[in-house]
Amino acid sequence: MDIETLSRIQFGFTAGFHIIFPTLLIGLSTFLSFLYWRWLRTNDQVFLDTYTLWLNILAVVYVVAAISGIALSAQLDNVFGGFYEKAQTALIPVREVELMFAILLEGGCIGVMLLHRRKERSYGRFTATLLFNFGIFLTAFFVISRNSWMNTPTGVEWLQGEAVVLSHWAVIFNPSFPLRYFHMLIAGLMASAFLVMGLSACRYLKNGSDAVTKKSMVLGLSAAFFFTIAQFIIGHFHGHDVLTNQPVKFAAMEGQWETERGASFKVFAIPDSRNEENLYSVEIPKALSLLMTFDTNGEIKGLKEVAPEERPNVAIVFYSFRIMIVMALLMLITVVIGMRLMYQNKLESSRWFLKLAVIMVPSGLIAVISGWVVAEVGRQPWTVYGVIKTADIITAQSSDQLLMSMTIFGLSYLLMGIITIVLFRYILFGGGRVYENIYAKIS
Repeated sequence: MDIETLSRIQFGFTAGFHIIFPTLLIGLSTFLSFLYWRWLRTNDQVFLDTYTLWLNILAVVYVVAAISGIALSAQLDNVFGGFYEKAQTALIPVREVELMFAILLEGGCIGVMLLHRRKERSYGRFTATLLFNFGIFLTAFFVISRNSWMNTPTGVEWLQGEAVVLSHWAVIFNPSFPLRYFHMLIAGLMASAFLVMGLSACRYLKNGSDAVTKKSMVLGLSAAFFFTIAQFIIGHFHGHDVLTNQPVKFAAMEGQWETERGASFKVFAIPDSRNEENLYSVEIPKALSLLMTFDTNGEIKGLKEVAPEERPNVAIVFYSFRIMIVMALLMLITVVIGMRLMYQNKLESSRWFLKLAVIMVPSGLIAVISGWVVAEVGRQPWTVYGVIKTADIITAQSSDQLLMSMTIFGLSYLLMGIITIVLFRYILFGGGRVYENIYAKIS
């Protein structure tokens, strides 16, 4: 296998593993802010106990996010080092600001959150929780801004293949950034809500009902319902944005080969890139044009508008997009059923739904990873869309080097994944009480 393909694969699985944990930090940090606010407002002990439980989960997620993030940055520099050489004036300042806020807000505040285990109300701990939450949102802001700029590069002039910044404001607030940022925030909130709901259901099935489990289940389900619906809305607008700014990516998402008016939505197909057609296509007539242009005869650009070498891998983009849609639909069905059961006071007695909630724990993360694949593979063969090709920035030395590093990354991430699951089980099924004893001695 050639170096370019191996480089893409290594980036794919290292980034795919890493993205799980920052995604969960978005939602879990927001959940903790809400819980501690409710504790301060009501003085109801269940909110503090629920905060403590999920703070332990967040601590594990934060550590794995930090470790995998460092590894991702290192392999980016080693495998695609030519990228920052060409775009350093545009992206390095944004990257440095992101790291600064991550260290100051996240790294500094999580210590206060963890070590303050006393039962009295603490506005200092609440402030630390809010700042940690803000830090996560701010880090996501700069990460998505950088990635969006790679999709819609603005604010620079290219001289001899290198970026000269004309406006940092235009770099940060590039055309695709606002909707991509909100799309990612909602995805993080939704995925985390399903995690809270599902793990709470698992805790109930194993240990029975208690106040913390019930509170977590109800809040997780309610949040999942709200954010799933919100994601359908923001996702639709984001689709319009992709159609406007990256029509080739959009055409790959939809398996659209010909520029066409009254384009159909392909429910299923097998894209054939060699013959530039779809096999065994199941379509809804005119639905794509109606959804994207609000006109049944609206025009959708096709892949044949560009040369074959400037198209992404259509099959990967097409199927990844449909996996994301299927996950979203399954999540919507799950939360609608769950909300009905909750209002009928049948949630805890419906063990079948609790088991369904457990099964749906990874659904939000599967959707996030699928969406990330659509975004990254759909931009190919470009790293910076229309300017820098991925093949031109690879700095890996040999296929043996890549295979060795992929093996090391793979084994390391497998170990981290196993440790994460073990710690989750320990915290959820009794470990939290052990933590309380340790922290009580520290306090």
